Amino acid sequence: MSTPDNTPVPDRTGPATSGPTVRPTPLALVRGERKPAPVDLDTNPVPMWMRDRHTFTAATRQLRRTVTHRTLAFLVQIPGILWYLGLVYPWRGLWRVIAKVSAFIYDSDTADLRHAHAGTLDTPEYVKVSRERKANLHARWLVAGLLAAPVLVPVLAWTAPRVLSALVAVLVFALVVKLIPGRGPQEVAAAAVLAVVTYLGLPRLLALIPQPSMWSFVLVGTPLWLVLGWLGRPAGTKLLKDNGLVGGAGVPLRAPMVREALCQLGIAGLKDPDSIRMLHDIHRHGPGVQIDVELPGGIAASQVVERRERLAAALKRELGCVWPTGGRRHAAHLALYVCDEPMTQQVQRPWPLEKGPEVDIFQPVPVATDQRGEWVDLTLAYCGTVIGAQPRMGKTFFLRELLLVAGLDPRTKVYALDGKGTGDLAPCRLFAHFYSVGDDADEVEGRVLPALRELSAELRRRAKVIRELPREECPESKVTSSLASRRELGLEPIVVGIDETQSYFAYGAKSNRKHKAVREEIVEIVTDLMKRGPALGFMVKLATQNVCEETIPRQIGTNAQVRAALKLFDHVTNDQVLGTGAYSRGYDATSFDITDKGLLYLHADGGVPQIVRSVVGLDTLAAERVAAIARARREAKNRLSGYALGDEAVAEAVQVDFLADVRDVMDHPPVTAMHFGELVEALTALRPQTWGQLDVDALGSMLREAGVRTGTVWSKAAGKGGKGVKREWLNVAATADADPGEDDGGAEVVPIRT
Repeated sequence: MSTPDNTPVPDRTGPATSGPTVRPTPLALVRGERKPAPVDLDTNPVPMWMRDRHTFTAATRQLRRTVTHRTLAFLVQIPGILWYLGLVYPWRGLWRVIAKVSAFIYDSDTADLRHAHAGTLDTPEYVKVSRERKANLHARWLVAGLLAAPVLVPVLAWTAPRVLSALVAVLVFALVVKLIPGRGPQEVAAAAVLAVVTYLGLPRLLALIPQPSMWSFVLVGTPLWLVLGWLGRPAGTKLLKDNGLVGGAGVPLRAPMVREALCQLGIAGLKDPDSIRMLHDIHRHGPGVQIDVELPGGIAASQVVERRERLAAALKRELGCVWPTGGRRHAAHLALYVCDEPMTQQVQRPWPLEKGPEVDIFQPVPVATDQRGEWVDLTLAYCGTVIGAQPRMGKTFFLRELLLVAGLDPRTKVYALDGKGTGDLAPCRLFAHFYSVGDDADEVEGRVLPALRELSAELRRRAKVIRELPREECPESKVTSSLASRRELGLEPIVVGIDETQSYFAYGAKSNRKHKAVREEIVEIVTDLMKRGPALGFMVKLATQNVCEETIPRQIGTNAQVRAALKLFDHVTNDQVLGTGAYSRGYDATSFDITDKGLLYLHADGGVPQIVRSVVGLDTLAAERVAAIARARREAKNRLSGYALGDEAVAEAVQVDFLADVRDVMDHPPVTAMHFGELVEALTALRPQTWGQLDVDALGSMLREAGVRTGTVWSKAAGKGGKGVKREWLNVAATADADPGEDDGGAEVVPIRT
């Protein structure tokens, strides 16, 4: 017989000891023998997906994608699975079932033990084992018979009634003979007669049992046959294989995976995974998971931030999904956020300023989203801004966004200088106090330079106003929101946006001395505005694709409080935009990929640079809608001034309003084309007082004057062709003044998500 196993059992709660070890009971663990887990009082016990709608939506979206992916993967592999389960593996499964049942009925364990004692002189042990096996055989045969009878009896009754009758007759004969005390010839003959009667009469009774259809056998037999195939599959073989990752998420992150990945970064002192403490469980936050860890002493979170690419490789995630940052507790607090998919592929939340609410530029306003999809606020007042990027990475789009935000404050005077000359800042014409496009001599010397001189004179005037105000009205000696609202003081905020600064700061660099004097004067004025302007209500926003000393002079760049760096060429330009030493500290805008349009390092409000994403879909069409709202707000408060009051800007506003209404009726519900007659009816229903007198001919003329192509189109509603306009032609008209070859907006025309 087998002997008790006295092998020491490892103790999970302490080191192994010699001899039997008693594991702690569940009650002992509850009473306190187990070390309590640390409690993070800063963590909200309610999961983020229950508190935040965006997190819930992202988690639901990822779950839906995962389920869809796995369902489709299963459906695609069904033919192969059925091939193996239905034809290859069932025979092996049947053999395995027969072997298991035979071993159970035969009681192979005690049989081997009986054979082991049969060749020895240990007769009492042999007899004892034989008795145990005999008792086991009786019990197991009885159990097997009781389990097999409900299945075999109906099957034999429907398929082979004579065979079942013979089996029952034999069973009746054996039972009767066994019950007879004397077992004489007469009794045996009676038992035989009873067995014959059973054999002859039982088929008649079995014929009365209703026989199910063939479909019943198929419905019952097919799953059983597939189960045999499942039991017959080779050990360790997966029939359903995962043929890809879902949305870049890969294998779900667990704490051991994160610890191992951090230990693979090559940081001295960070080798032992057990030395890394998880501050709380990994949980969902927005379109990803939040992981907060406490690094060992002497290791700062910035060391991990500098190795972001290696961390992404260790976690087996795309680089655009892994975002380590320093936590708020201490220098060793690492806040790691891992997105489900790269930032550029995420669905961005609707921009809070999309509908054109009135803003106060002295207060923080949302301008971009972070890795978690949360909106990042920026205060436009009291700061100059420098934006640098390679061509077509989103620099001009971000500058235009800032000017639109300024336009939503009716008090602000906006100066828009488009040095590229392609009209990317054209939407700002609707509300701008000054608008310039191009870098020819007449434009720069005839309009831009005089406007800058006026700003320089205004700067000195404001300085005098501020110092003459009572201290109780201006205790900080600077323009505040309340002072800017007082029209009699003339302290309205002034935002100057300059795109492609090289057109002005390097104006005529290879030309004559006259151009040099103009260039130096422009640099001098802008430098003064950057230095003294913030306190006096001046905000200068500069953007360039050629970052160097000429385009962003040092005396200007060093006074910029807000710095935005999209993809840059090298570490030199990176430090010129983000500040000296930014590249060595891990803030590397050269690491952005060419597909990371709209991603930028934003260094603002005295914090550290953070990677954000500018507003998605803020193309010319969307910018026009916001600009039209900004103009309407200024008209309502009698705040239009300068260029926006001119005939050209008024005509542009009328055209934008007309095209905006045409787009509106074609988007609700969305249609690809409309006849002129249908369009007139829809516009009349939208604004009866404005478009009630519009006819087909006038509509066609207005569209052509606005630069919209017209022609014969197919209307799905009318079911025929006719004169009209396609929705895509409206998009072409709205972006016709932009040069697609030079547009560095870095995004295709995509409407803002609603």
